[in-house]
Amino acid sequence: MFMKQMDNEFVRDSEGSWVAPLPFRVPRQPLPSNRQQALHRANMLDASLNRNPVKREHFLTFMSKILDNNHAELAPPLHEHEECWYLPLFGVYHPKKPDQIRGVFDSSAKCNGVSLNSVLLTGPDLTNDLLGVLLRFRKEMVAVTADVQHMFHCFVVRKDHRNYPEIFMA
Repeated sequence: MFMKQMDNEFVRDSEGSWVAPLPFRVPRQPLPSNRQQALHRANMLDASLNRNPVKREHFLTFMSKILDNNHAELAPPLHEHEECWYLPLFGVYHPKKPDQIRGVFDSSAKCNGVSLNSVLLTGPDLTNDLLGVLLRFRKEMVAVTADVQHMFHCFVVRKDHRNYPEIFMA
């Protein structure tokens, strides 16, 4: 179901950007308002950033890049009773990259037992199993590794689905 939906609805727009729908389950459960929960999490993030000026600077740099690269935009006001979902946001550091914060958009956060992940279809499992990795390890003479940045921000959410991945910034 997921792959069929992506094949049919994942397209390039007139500007060359990839546009994708959120792969909602059919039928799907309506999302409850998680505004209060997301606001609470945004306030907790703000308090954490205020206690640590270096982390605050790293986080502001991360958010500036997201906005500058058009991976996010300021949301227009919602109409009354319009369904939306706010993604709680927090930052983590990789042990080997102490000067770079990674923003995590928490789509598994639950409100009244429902999360954004719970109403979306699950894509195919793309992870390699360890046995296959070990068997292919010595196949070629050269191994290549890469650190891909911004991989998950390289598409635009379809316009009628943009109310679901909203972010509160306190």
